[in-house]
Amino acid sequence: MRHRAGDAPRPSSGRRLGPPGLVRLVCSLGALAAGLVASAADAAEPPPAPPAPSPEPSGGGGASRSNPRQAKNFVGLGPLFGITGHVDGTIYGALGFELSYVRYPVEAFGFGLGAFAQAQSVGFTHGRWAFGPQINFMMFGAELGAYLEEGYGTRATTIGLHASPFVSIGFFSAALRIGVPVSAFSEGTPYGLDLGLICAIKAPIPLDGQLFGLAFH
Repeated sequence: MRHRAGDAPRPSSGRRLGPPGLVRLVCSLGALAAGLVASAADAAEPPPAPPAPSPEPSGGGGASRSNPRQAKNFVGLGPLFGITGHVDGTIYGALGFELSYVRYPVEAFGFGLGAFAQAQSVGFTHGRWAFGPQINFMMFGAELGAYLEEGYGTRATTIGLHASPFVSIGFFSAALRIGVPVSAFSEGTPYGLDLGLICAIKAPIPLDGQLFGLAFH
């Protein structure tokens, strides 16, 4: 459009923004862009991991918890069999039985203390008896007590020291028996040093709980 001379210029019909309006527009666009960036960052962030479960307390520092119904007091009864003989005599077969008691103060089948009593026939000719304390540690153990061996023939009834280290696996045990004579208890010649290999089969009978945590005991 052309203006004639002398006419005042008319304002254009289009709206123009002044400097304040431009500043407000730029700030609005910046705020919108910042909001979009923050929303995208929140969407990309992985969800928080669930809290880790707290560790369960272990009994006695071990990896497995002990069964509260596991017995710690046992009585064992079973047959004895093996071979025995004196260093100055003949080797005989041995047959008898043993009764024992053991208590595990901390953990069953760990460290235990108890007592034993044995009665057996030596070659079906005379008897031998022994009793005393015993100690157990896992599959190993030892008996330490006194014995009395009945006189036979020219031999006198002899009392002495009974020592017998053993190894047990399940219900079966094998022991090296050593009998050191101390004194004769009757007329005759006392027996010499007694050595034997004695095996036993004993089922432990729990007195205050279950055997291996099994329900039938």
